Amino acid sequence: MYRKLVIQTIIYSIGFVFPRIVNYVFLKFFTVFFKREEFSLYTDMYALSFIVIGFLSFGLENTYFRFLYKKNSNKEIVFSTGVIIQLLISTFFLVISINLIKYLSLIAGYHHHSEYFFMFFFIIFFDTICVLPMAWLRANDKPVQYSTISIVNILIQSFLIIYLFYYSDNIFYGNKNTFFFFIFRWISSFTDKIGYIFFSNMISSLVNLFLVLPILLKKVTIKKFNKNLAIEMFNYGIPIMIGTIAFSINENLDKILIKRWVSDEINGSYSACYKIASFMSLYLRIFRLGIEPFFFKKSKDSDAIYFYEEIIYMFILFGLIFYVLICGNINIFMEFLIDKKYHVAIPIIPIIMMGNLFLGIYTNLSIFYKIIDKPIIGTYISLIGVLITFLFNAIFIFISTDNSFMIPAWGTFTSYGFMLIVLYIWGKKQFLQFCNKKIKNIVMHFLFAFFIVFMIRKKMELSFLLQFLYLIIIFFLKKKEHLVCS
Repeated sequence: MYRKLVIQTIIYSIGFVFPRIVNYVFLKFFTVFFKREEFSLYTDMYALSFIVIGFLSFGLENTYFRFLYKKNSNKEIVFSTGVIIQLLISTFFLVISINLIKYLSLIAGYHHHSEYFFMFFFIIFFDTICVLPMAWLRANDKPVQYSTISIVNILIQSFLIIYLFYYSDNIFYGNKNTFFFFIFRWISSFTDKIGYIFFSNMISSLVNLFLVLPILLKKVTIKKFNKNLAIEMFNYGIPIMIGTIAFSINENLDKILIKRWVSDEINGSYSACYKIASFMSLYLRIFRLGIEPFFFKKSKDSDAIYFYEEIIYMFILFGLIFYVLICGNINIFMEFLIDKKYHVAIPIIPIIMMGNLFLGIYTNLSIFYKIIDKPIIGTYISLIGVLITFLFNAIFIFISTDNSFMIPAWGTFTSYGFMLIVLYIWGKKQFLQFCNKKIKNIVMHFLFAFFIVFMIRKKMELSFLLQFLYLIIIFFLKKKEHLVCS
């Protein structure tokens, strides 16, 4: 079982990591090509869209996995019902948003670029419809197909971006009678260079929909729609949806506010460095892709708690190693991935990365309330996190200066850290049974990682030595734990 799980996780990782690597390559290109205020517009549109996606997803991915592995569940009925719900919600959103596009773009401060919103409405529409078919591939152990679709998607998007930017820089050269130039001229007639990125994303999202269309056509029929099941899935998914929206607010409110309360230049720097900090999200997502379906499958077994504890403990350990290695070599990453004019926000990276690790641990521990069908617990905790985020951002607004962007970063750290502590205390009596000794080990690992990163920031010339020392000590500590357990 473990061998299969590891192989699947590796394949999923390829499909997930490769697109992100491509995005980081483009990050360097965008930060060189765009001014900081232009890069701010690019990241702001995605920040706004993620909050909308959190609403439209309706928690149906987690809901699908939960209902799929319930006793006596009909897999085809669960899938068809979920997809039809998602399709109805997404279609309603698209119709309403297109009709209100002028007002929405005006409110957001983009009255000169309503085409941005038009493209993003379709990106959101296509992407939300693809959520459950992609989840179906994971649930049916088809990591190759999943990864292939992801890779094809990013290759198409990359090709279009390169194509559009190439022609924008060579508009006065070459043959203007070609089909490719005609297409470029049509696209450039309604948007600018930032819009080229959004247009490329829209087309790749449409292709993604076409690639999963055979699954939809083959597996989804109105006859397999179950009204009672739909109500159950709806009720289960709403708390998860609220939690997802809360997560989106935690992740994106800072960037939305910095743009509007400080400046686009500062927001450009902050957003670029935030993307470097999201390296931790890569680790979290890779782990989740392979492990999450396993968690739900294993929930029926008597030894489920033991496996959950061991897997989560190893997740924390490797997450801290990842944290130390990234923070220890941050100057190298910054040099390769972001233009120097964006480096002003480097201090947020260790803070945001640790906050993301807290979130990853929280996400893994949250399995306990999902398998007992009480996602409302996650909703309450997420709302607590949002309140903390709002508090820090309110302080930021009150004293907003060019250097106050550290406040929202600490808000992210505090919000996710507090959510993790609340979840652990809440769940310990009901499900989580980490022994006191293991908790002490986890706290020790965290403090040691914090200390190493602090020392590296103070003594950059000793960075490699400190990282090596950290890995050696962790190896011996883990070996000692293994001997004690055995």
